[in-house]
Amino acid sequence: MKLALKELTYYKFKYLLVTLILFLLAFLVLFISALAQGLAKENVSGIEQWNKSEYVIASDADNNLSQSNITDKSDEAINNVAKGDTIKTAMQKVETDSGKTDLMFTQLTDNIKPDPSEGHLPKSDNEVLLNEKLKAEGFEVGDKIKIADKDQSFKISGFANNIMFSHTSMAYVNEDGMNDLKGNHISVVAYDSLSDSQKDEINKLDDVKVISQDDMLNSIPSYNAEQQPLNLMIVFLFVISAIVITAFFYVMTIQKTSQFGILKAIGTKNKNLISSLMLQILIITLIGVALAIAVILILGGVMPVTMPFFLNTNLMLLMVAVFIIVSLIGAVLSLVKVMKIEPLEAIGGE
Repeated sequence: MKLALKELTYYKFKYLLVTLILFLLAFLVLFISALAQGLAKENVSGIEQWNKSEYVIASDADNNLSQSNITDKSDEAINNVAKGDTIKTAMQKVETDSGKTDLMFTQLTDNIKPDPSEGHLPKSDNEVLLNEKLKAEGFEVGDKIKIADKDQSFKISGFANNIMFSHTSMAYVNEDGMNDLKGNHISVVAYDSLSDSQKDEINKLDDVKVISQDDMLNSIPSYNAEQQPLNLMIVFLFVISAIVITAFFYVMTIQKTSQFGILKAIGTKNKNLISSLMLQILIITLIGVALAIAVILILGGVMPVTMPFFLNTNLMLLMVAVFIIVSLIGAVLSLVKVMKIEPLEAIGGE
């Protein structure tokens, strides 16, 4: 350890540049990944917050919630088989300072209710809970939003984070508030779980079927269209970063051949050289990655609410693991060659 730290402090500028390169690679991977995750959340976050595993949806809706319209008769028959959360929705345009924007009004149920980040859930038929992003339009708790081209308005009771569907903000109202909206209809009936016999019985009903949450999310047109190329880009970023880091540490270690030769000539054992090199690489890699994570976390805190930006803890841990592993691989590949060189040959540079 002493040898590793001495070299790091002696060649400060060289290792500072190495750390900077690792920081930039890690920052790029994290930033692009956070943007991709943010776009994904704008498609599915509202549904994910329902935390249900199965849904009954209209048979002719292609598993797409926005196209599903279940009749009251079918809803009654579905709930006779198994009591679920009947979710009504209504697409509306509301007036904002910048023009008009679409909102997907959604009815609160006993089990379908987001946690407000500010304010409270709607208590009366003229109150509404909005997505946090609408604060960028100048809305605050207590303000009123007006339905475009209609003599109808709602008082904002609060805001909640990440309640969006297919890049459209969701707005929660109670049952009376939903009944006052034109175009309201039953979109789905949500369940924590259904037995096989219950699924079979519901699937036998006219015009409805049972699907999983994954089926419904994957049927959002913008979700798959965006995520496939973005995920491919993230994979390529990881691959390119891995190749660059591996090659970088491989070359850097090979360049220290004469130094290793001198150390071996004065009696330094191979295991001490290996442990010293591995420790250097771990310190450099961890510092670079830690700085990248710190900067990304700071950016995440100051990003405007309109920016699709979501930090995934699992992805950050994966990146740390990948960077450490490929850094060590680059060193090990070079050490195989270095450890076979005789001290006199290494000192002579042959």
